[in-house]
Amino acid sequence: MGQSQVKSGSDKPKLTLPMELGSSLPTGATKKVVDQLGRSIANDEYPQGQVMPTEEELALSIGVSRATVRDAIKVLSGKGLVQTARRYGTRVRPIEEWSLLDIDVASWHAPDHPRIAQMFAETTEMRCIIEPAAAALAAERATDAQVHSLLEAAHAMHPDEGDVQTLFMADCQFHSTILESTGNLMLRQMRPVILTVLRISYEFGVLVVDGEPVTREGHVRVADAVRARDATSARAEMELMLERNRQTAAHYWRSRQERSSDRQRYPAEAMASPRP
Repeated sequence: MGQSQVKSGSDKPKLTLPMELGSSLPTGATKKVVDQLGRSIANDEYPQGQVMPTEEELALSIGVSRATVRDAIKVLSGKGLVQTARRYGTRVRPIEEWSLLDIDVASWHAPDHPRIAQMFAETTEMRCIIEPAAAALAAERATDAQVHSLLEAAHAMHPDEGDVQTLFMADCQFHSTILESTGNLMLRQMRPVILTVLRISYEFGVLVVDGEPVTREGHVRVADAVRARDATSARAEMELMLERNRQTAAHYWRSRQERSSDRQRYPAEAMASPRP
């Protein structure tokens, strides 16, 4: 496996999720307001615990009706970002109460926001806990059609070709099929979560392909183990594949923390313009 790198925020690919897992935002003016306020909250323009401007103030500043703002606040409240009360209006909730795996909440973060590195690391850690066990169950329970879908997705992955969207969709098909093949209703309902995690990985931390960032061979080995009905091997191969991702994510998070620490210690140097 060659030396790996991580895409910078400026190189963040724009990916399309499977249609049924797309954004849950409303349409029209309300969508515009939800998106604008969601980005402002996610990127700390309205810090945790801060009381936001009133409906009237927001309506005037954005150029929409108070009713539109009120509807937008309801959407943001449903995603855990804000809480409303008569005595103080609308307050930004603590980060621990946000729906961080929500597709919209994740995408509202700027690519260089420090929280993205943490989300990448922690969601990858979560996958390491869930997916090896799911692969083992898939080896025991997958139908012939599901085995075919799994093999098709694994062999469709060609990271060396540089088509990130096609690679991402094949990866989504692979991991969705693993969950569906468990025959476990609760695990099947983890599908939106796992695919949101995948998008975080691709958009904010997926490795540049100069080694095995998204390893086609690893996916093929998992699929082959499922086809062979070898639950032990399926679990082991999934663990091995995801452990590489976990190490990369942890390294990415540490490097971001170190850069942030350097900026705090040497603010003048951090703010200086790069030399030509």
